[in-house]
Parts: sequence; C-alpha cells; structure tokens
Amino acid sequence: MGVKPVWNIPAQAVVEALSEPTPELFDQNRAALTSLLRMALLAGMELTLPTVLHSLLDVAQSMIASDRQVVIFADRRDLGTQSQVGRHFDPPSLPARNDNLLHAWTGYAGKPLLVGPGLDPDMDAFLNRIEVRTAVAVPLFVEHDWAGSIQLYRTGELAFTASDGRLLWILSLLAENQMARIGVLQRLMRMAYNDYLTGLRARGYFEQALEQEVHRALRKGSSCALLLLDLDNFKVVNDRYGHAAGDEVLRQFARLISRDMRDIDTVARFGGDEFAIILPDIDDAGVRFVSSRIRETVRNHRFHLAEHDLGIQLSLSVGVALCPADERSPGQLLRAADLALYQAKQRGKDGLFFWRELRKAG
Repeated sequence: MGVKPVWNIPAQAVVEALSEPTPELFDQNRAALTSLLRMALLAGMELTLPTVLHSLLDVAQSMIASDRQVVIFADRRDLGTQSQVGRHFDPPSLPARNDNLLHAWTGYAGKPLLVGPGLDPDMDAFLNRIEVRTAVAVPLFVEHDWAGSIQLYRTGELAFTASDGRLLWILSLLAENQMARIGVLQRLMRMAYNDYLTGLRARGYFEQALEQEVHRALRKGSSCALLLLDLDNFKVVNDRYGHAAGDEVLRQFARLISRDMRDIDTVARFGGDEFAIILPDIDDAGVRFVSSRIRETVRNHRFHLAEHDLGIQLSLSVGVALCPADERSPGQLLRAADLALYQAKQRGKDGLFFWRELRKAG
C-alpha cells in the first residue's frame, strides 16, 4: 500500500469526539461504565505493553460487540515500544501495521471513524481483503502524539454507531496514561540494564541472566558456560593517553566481542575493563572455540585512537567456568570464573584458563 500525502477521508466517516463523557452516552449503554472503570483501575498496576493491549481489547469488546478486533501501538518517539494484537483473524488476513488502511486513516483524522461499504473504493478493497463489512476505530495517543489505534470489525449487516465511536474514544483517553507510563518504564529499564558507555548489557541484567541460565541448565540437564574477559594492560592506555582514549578502546572492544554471538548469548560489561559472556547450551570444545576466536580477534585488531592519530594493539585474558561441570550456583560459578581469570593473567596474559584446571592442580 503506497503512502498518500493526504488521506481523502469522507466526512460521514468521522465521529465528533467528546472531550469528556456525558450522562447521555452512558444512559444508552450502562454496562460500558463498568468496563471503563476496569480500564481505569489498571492505572495503579505495573503493566507490560502486551498486557495493556490485551486489556484494551477485553474492555472494548465488553462495551461494543464485534467479530474481530485489532489494537496497534507504535510510539514513534521510541521504536522499541511497539506491538500489535489481533483477535479472531485468520493469520493471512490480519493486516500488518504498514498495510492497515484504517489505522492510517485514524491517525490522520485524529478522531473516531465509522467505515462501511460504499464509503471509499480504497476502504472497500481493504475491508474485503480482511473479510469484514464494517468497522469502528479510534486513535491512541501518548502525550498528544499519535501512537496507535483500536479497531473493531463486524462481518454482518449490523453497522457500528456514533455512540460506539464515542465510547471507544473515552477508552482511548483512559489508555493514554497507561501507554505513557509503559514508555517511561521501558526507557528506564534500558538505562538500568544497558551499559551507558558500550551499549552492552549492564551488570544488573547480567546477574539476572546468569541466574536464569544456571537454573535452566540444571533443570534441562544441559550445560552453560561463563566467560570473564579482561583487557591486558588496559591501565597503561588510561595512564598514557587519558580516560577518553580508554573509553574509546572499551567501546571498540565491546563491538569486537559482540561479533558472531548467538541470539541466546549474553554479552555484558561487568565493570571497568572486565566483561562477561554467558554461553547457554555449550560444551568444552565450543567454549574453547569461542574463546580462541575472541582472543584472536582482539589480538589482530588495532584500536584506533583518533585524538592521538594512532592505533594500538592489546591482548585479552579469559577465565572460564561451566555449569554444572564446575559449579551449580550462580555465585559459585562467578567466583570460579573470576579465579580462573586471575590465573590466566598471572600466567603471562593473552591466555585462556578453565576453573577445573586450577581445581585439578589442587
């Protein structure tokens, strides 16, 4: 579907929205008041975006009977905050957000819409494609910026009414506060769980991920590995070229060790110049391969310091512990990997050391 610079929305499709509910609106549908109250009560709860979207459809359906439902949320200020929920659609007929003409119309109008056969050729084609006859839709806003839509569809002859559009509009106003809170919460979560300097996972996220992977490995009878990595002689970089140069080295290093990692792996900055990698479902041979690849990548890389117009080479020490072969708790696994890393650095740096090797040595 091409993007039109201006949508020619028929005037008869637009329902004049109410800035606040009126007694007359609820006289026509008293059950709607209870449904809206359910939505309002969600404001005091800690909610995720999918939870709110499903709750929106639950409340909308309890107020206004419909055969199919869609809610779309895509905050343009925060691309990480987006989702779509569709109900009672066959998967092929559920329109994608970018192909949803009613969604586009609703955002452009900024008001409730009622659509049905004969209103507009493009809209007729859209309704036919998704196998419905009529629809009512309202925009969703976050801080007065269009961020989504609620859409209800019917497959039969009974059309939606202006009152349906106004009820759905009141619901969207209630939802705005929840959406704003979720956006703020997700941004705070990213700040808490991502390292500000490197963009990798931060220590708080790493600790939770380690606990989950250890428990999963024990439950499934599989294996996971913890690698602790430390740049050799990094202190010299800070002392000789300054902390800004050291920060640039850490950013480049973070990009290097993130290369070729699986989606299930966790790469985190543990603190200072020390980093951690959690490798689920891996054996000794796999750990040695990954560790050797990372060390070789770092060894062959020239860390460019633009401010000083030079490149420097560094090496990497790695300490490894596996669960359950070495330890069976997150704390013990972390301690074992830390001791293994210490031994790797003591034995000449640019090395790989397994905790079990230290344990065998007594």
